[in-house]
Amino acid sequence: MKYRFLLFFLLPFFVFAQKKDDDYAYSVIEKLSSEAFAGRGFVEYGMNKTADFIAEEFEKFGLKKIGDSYFQEFSMPINIIENAQLKLNGKELKYGEDFLVDPASKAQSFHSRPIYYFNPNDFANSLNKESDFIDFIRTDMLQQKEKHVVFPPHSFEVDSLNQYYKHWPHFYRPEENKNRAVIYFSSDKLIASLSQKQDSITRFFVNENFYTDSLSIDNYVVENKFVNDFKVKNVIGMIEGENTDSLILITAHFDHLGKVGNTIFPGASDNASGTAFLLELAKYFSQHKPKYSLVLIGFAAEEAGLVGSKYFVENSLVDLAKIKFLLNFDIMGAGEEGIQIVNSSVFTKEYELLNQINSNKNYLKQIKKRGEACNSDHCPFYEKGVPSFFTYTLGGPGHYHDVYDTAESLNLAEFEDLKKLFIEFIDKI
Repeated sequence: MKYRFLLFFLLPFFVFAQKKDDDYAYSVIEKLSSEAFAGRGFVEYGMNKTADFIAEEFEKFGLKKIGDSYFQEFSMPINIIENAQLKLNGKELKYGEDFLVDPASKAQSFHSRPIYYFNPNDFANSLNKESDFIDFIRTDMLQQKEKHVVFPPHSFEVDSLNQYYKHWPHFYRPEENKNRAVIYFSSDKLIASLSQKQDSITRFFVNENFYTDSLSIDNYVVENKFVNDFKVKNVIGMIEGENTDSLILITAHFDHLGKVGNTIFPGASDNASGTAFLLELAKYFSQHKPKYSLVLIGFAAEEAGLVGSKYFVENSLVDLAKIKFLLNFDIMGAGEEGIQIVNSSVFTKEYELLNQINSNKNYLKQIKKRGEACNSDHCPFYEKGVPSFFTYTLGGPGHYHDVYDTAESLNLAEFEDLKKLFIEFIDKI
C-alpha cells in the first residue's frame, strides 16, 4: 500500500517533468536561457546566436524569406558592462543578487577616498524654502568633492522625491566623478537594464541590507566597452495565406540583458517564452494555411529601448498599410491568472472576439483589458496607425530583469491553451 501511495505522490512530478522534456516550447526556452546563449545580449554574441537559431527554425518550418535573407541587419550604440565587482565591509557582494551597476556607467577601478553620506532628511527639509534649497545645494556640492558618495536607504512619501533622490548624482560635474564611486542603497528590487549611452558616473545600486553608518568601501571594479556601431539583426519569415492582400504580423523580441562577469541574466520568461510562442505559431501555421498571410518577426535589442522594432518600422520590409492586425507577445511564461492585453480598450472589436473565443472554450481564467502603453515592440507600429495588441501572461513567480528568471522557474501549464486561443483568433479575425 505504501508503495502505491508513493507512486501516486510522485506521478504528477514525473508527468510534469516528462511534459517539459517533450515539449517544443520548453525546449526552446531552456535552450535560449542556457549558458550557451549568455543571456542573449551584447557579450559572447548571445543576441546574434539567438537570431541565427530563430532563422534556422524558420527554415526548418519552410517560412519564406522577404528578399534574399531572413535577417534585417542594422547597427546601434551600446554601453556594455563586461564585469563588475564590489566589496563592502569585508564582504564580496554578488552581482545581480546583492548589487547592480547603472548600465550607463563608465569603466572604473578602486581608489581609496573618504566617504560623503548624502543626507536625505536635509534634502527633503530644504525643499520647504527656496533659500534653504539653495543652501543645501551649495553645501552638498562642496562636501561631495573628491569623495565616494553614499546614498543611504530612504523612502519618501512622495514618489517624485524618490525619483529626484535616485537621480541626484547626475547634478555632479563630470570631472568630479573621476576615480570615485556613487553607491545608492535601496529596498527596491534590483532590476537590471541596458543603456545606449555612457555617463560620467560609475554608480552601484546595492541592497539596503549591506548599508551601515560606518561603511567601508574595500574594493570595486567596473569594466565596460562602449560600441558606437554594434551589429544586430531582426529575423523575419513569411507564411502565405489564402488572402495575400492583407497581413497579420506576429512579433516577439528575442534579446535579453546578457552577461556581466560570470553572472547571466537568463530571461526565460522575458522573453525566451515569447520567442517560443512565436516559433510555436510558425510551426503550426506552416502546416495549416492561415486565412491571411502571416509575417513573423523576432526583434533584436528591445531591452535597449525597442531598437529593433523601431528600426523595422522606419525601414519596413512590408507595406504597413496592408497590416490587418499585429500581435506582439512578451512574457508568455505564466498564465495561471490569465493574460493582460495592452491596447484592448482601444481595439474593442478584436478584444471582444478574443474574449468570446476564450469564454466558449474556457481556455484561460481571464483576459484583462488595458489601455495603450509604449512598453513593448507593438508600440512603434501602433504609433504609425497599425492596429495592435501586446499580450503578456499573469501569474508566475514574477522574476523580471533578474538572475532568477530561469526555465525551471516557469509553469507552462497554460501554454497550450494560449496557443489554441490565438490560433483561433488569427483564423477568425
